[in-house]
Amino acid sequence: MSDEIIEMAETAINSDDFDLARSYYPQINEGSRLFIESLICIAEEDVENALSNIEKCISCVRSPKTRDPILEARAKMIRGLTRTSIGEVTEGGADLRWAMDRLGAIADGSDNHGIAILNVAEWHRQQSEIIMSLATHSEIARQSTHSDEIVAISRQRVASIHSELEDYSSALRHYWSSWKLSISTGMYALAEVTCLHIIDLGLSDVNDLIELLDEQVENAVPRPRSEKSDASINSKDLIEVVQWITPRSILNLNGTHRPDLSLIIEAHNILGIDLPSELVNNKSVIQDSEVSKLLQ
Repeated sequence: MSDEIIEMAETAINSDDFDLARSYYPQINEGSRLFIESLICIAEEDVENALSNIEKCISCVRSPKTRDPILEARAKMIRGLTRTSIGEVTEGGADLRWAMDRLGAIADGSDNHGIAILNVAEWHRQQSEIIMSLATHSEIARQSTHSDEIVAISRQRVASIHSELEDYSSALRHYWSSWKLSISTGMYALAEVTCLHIIDLGLSDVNDLIELLDEQVENAVPRPRSEKSDASINSKDLIEVVQWITPRSILNLNGTHRPDLSLIIEAHNILGIDLPSELVNNKSVIQDSEVSKLLQ
């Protein structure tokens, strides 16, 4: 019951409704109250009180009478993120690693465990420990006990890392995995971002001799480290992503910076298919000068 209430409180905090979050206090124990209060302090950018409440929470949930190992791990994770944000990088990293290991032992495959892995992987990336970041992400396998939402986020971040390493072939494959999973789980904001990355990378070489990305994902084997590679995409895959993203992007043509529309126009031109009438017949509405040039 406490877990459900904490989740409801977190939703309220994300909506900046702190009064609603605090209204749940009578229904939960002290450790849970302190945990929620620390999240509210973080939202209010009150780092000092956030850390103070986290410390009290950790002490409370370690007590024999009010022991809660999962909440302890979550509190350590929050403390790690907070410490890292104020420059206590080593201490923060230690907390994040502790939380990941503990949750892996007592709640393997849970969303809390998945989030802990994502946090540790991101911590390594921020320290420029790219290979360690990739290795940490590998604990979230494509076919694993982790939820599709966690896997989708992980694949998107892995794809971004491969792009940084100029391993564009691997990046394209991971973006594709993230896109498919994001759609299936209703994470449309993430799906739109990854879809545009797929188009951006794929436009460098559209080649029908290339294996379809679904097959590439299915047949992929782990590699010890990333190597530089170029991206190529089969026109069938490019058509699929373009047809998915186009109706979403043209719902609103406003904005002085619309790289999504530029990519869509370039993709239609390369594929030799007609642009949607909403774009062609509303050139005067376009505010992005680059998009206007492409439509000339």
